[in-house]
Amino acid sequence: MVSANLHIKAVHAGEGTARRRFIIAYNPEQARHDLHTRERYLERIQAELAAFEELPERYREKARQRLLSHRFMGRYLKELKSEKLRIDKAMVREDRKLDGKYLLSTSDESLSAEDVAFGYKQLLEVERAFRTLKSTLGLKLKPHESIQKIELHP
Repeated sequence: MVSANLHIKAVHAGEGTARRRFIIAYNPEQARHDLHTRERYLERIQAELAAFEELPERYREKARQRLLSHRFMGRYLKELKSEKLRIDKAMVREDRKLDGKYLLSTSDESLSAEDVAFGYKQLLEVERAFRTLKSTLGLKLKPHESIQKIELHP
């Protein structure tokens, strides 16, 4: 246990230059958040399925494809042979096992597992701040058209 909200375990795999160290991190606060988020999605899926059952037959195929291809809802849906959609309870159980868990990887043996875990956490915070900055200011990356511009770019 690194802190009250972070438990870690290091595992080594491979030999020689292919040797990797994997750090399994568990955050109980994130586990609660993951559970709450999934419950909200499942409630939304239930509502979508109820609305789907009420649709006239001619609209169902398009609605079925929309639900199955949705990046969050589609994960928890399965299509039965009768073409009905149901919540995939096995997938919900599998995801519940992963609540609050992260798999981190490094080849640097000199870093402690705690340093790797906190380094990844800081990286995520910086990336989140940059995304917020970009969206607030409307910034976009501008591709360089020539090598000279890249070399002159500070």
